[in-house]
Amino acid sequence: MLSLAVATLHGQIPLRRNMPDGYIFVAAHRADWKYAPENSLQALRNALFFGADIIETDVRQTRDGHFVMMHDATVDRMTNGTGLIAEMTLEEICRLRLKTNWGQSTDMTVATLDEYIEEARGRACLYLDKAGIDRPGTEEGSTVRDLLKVLRRHGTLQETMFVLDWPYTKARRVFGTALDSVLYVPVIDDRIPGLEQYVEEYVRRLHPVAFQFRMASLDTRTYHLLPRVLDSGCRAFVASTWPNHTAQHDDLVSVFQHPSAGWGWLLSEGFTILETNYPKDLIQYLQAELRR
Repeated sequence: MLSLAVATLHGQIPLRRNMPDGYIFVAAHRADWKYAPENSLQALRNALFFGADIIETDVRQTRDGHFVMMHDATVDRMTNGTGLIAEMTLEEICRLRLKTNWGQSTDMTVATLDEYIEEARGRACLYLDKAGIDRPGTEEGSTVRDLLKVLRRHGTLQETMFVLDWPYTKARRVFGTALDSVLYVPVIDDRIPGLEQYVEEYVRRLHPVAFQFRMASLDTRTYHLLPRVLDSGCRAFVASTWPNHTAQHDDLVSVFQHPSAGWGWLLSEGFTILETNYPKDLIQYLQAELRR
């Protein structure tokens, strides 16, 4: 089975080069939160074991500047503690214990970005969500700039994905030359002003590996831009986790009705990167369809 777990070739992970015809990349949402606490190291290990190519995970910065893997701005929902992450130190957060997504206590600690990088290195791409959120009182883009320092220290710029709805000029200003190294994925969403021009500028000036689509229905500018993206040679990425990103062809349709009604429809439309809450199930479906 082919996946991003394949060793890098000439310093380039597979998203940057041609893969076998029909290959579909699977992104595990919050790693594997069905069988382990979301964004925990165990959730990461599970997703890697299932064969996920991309690990979608959330980064939050502590008061003393470290990054931990936590979706919420507070530790309240997922740990036995309370408080804003931005007002806590790394030491304080590391003393906490994670809960499962249904509230059961565990002995697992909150994962750090450094731990995630070392676990996933050479095995999968890390998609760092929440990277566009800056701590109060810091300058615009400070979170991204601090993340880039960590990634450079680990030597994993090319194995890291950022999905943002920033105009090209802002992305270039914040990322600098790193924009050409990271896997930068612009969002396509009807709410973006001048959407067609925004897409054309990215195609012309960056030619990203993919665009992420957020289409509430088929009657959207976002959906109608799909042929343009595919014709440009960029991949189409969609989060099947959400019905309003997939024109109602989401995970729940796939799991509780039939995979062909959700995931299958997305594949037929040309999407080749699917983010999911069910990485194990999606990979099994793709294997059955000979797409992995």
